[in-house]
Amino acid sequence: MLEIREATADDVPAIVEHVAKVLAEFGLTFGSGSPTDDQLRGLPASYRDHGGAFWVAYNDGALVGTAGVFPVEPGTYELRKMYLLPTLRGLGLGKKLLAACVDWVRARGGTYIVCDTIDAMTRAIAFYEAHGFVRDDAQMRAERCTRGYRLDL
Repeated sequence: MLEIREATADDVPAIVEHVAKVLAEFGLTFGSGSPTDDQLRGLPASYRDHGGAFWVAYNDGALVGTAGVFPVEPGTYELRKMYLLPTLRGLGLGKKLLAACVDWVRARGGTYIVCDTIDAMTRAIAFYEAHGFVRDDAQMRAERCTRGYRLDL
């Protein structure tokens, strides 16, 4: 049974493990100078107290996906840590997580969602582009990223 909900403090160990596993898949190390990695340890307050939100997706009790949004300027939210287990990519889970993020941002009057990624995440790039994101390298915030994207709401 698939469940998507906002993260709680009890989810933090599973979130950190999940994000670290997906980053490692692409040769990246969790916490290596990334403040957005470090913010995961303080969920949900690290997002909520700054005007953002973070979601988890569980399937039969196992964490299989994450996604968060965090304000970066008025009306603009950054999509962060949208990571799925490889076995669940392409099955609609990303679409559901993105919908939760978009609905949440729209409900708060947001006009843009931005994100950054790396060239090696080809399936993520294809997903973003298929869901209306346009390349905008001005949105790159993380040192390890090589591409930026923007979704106009």
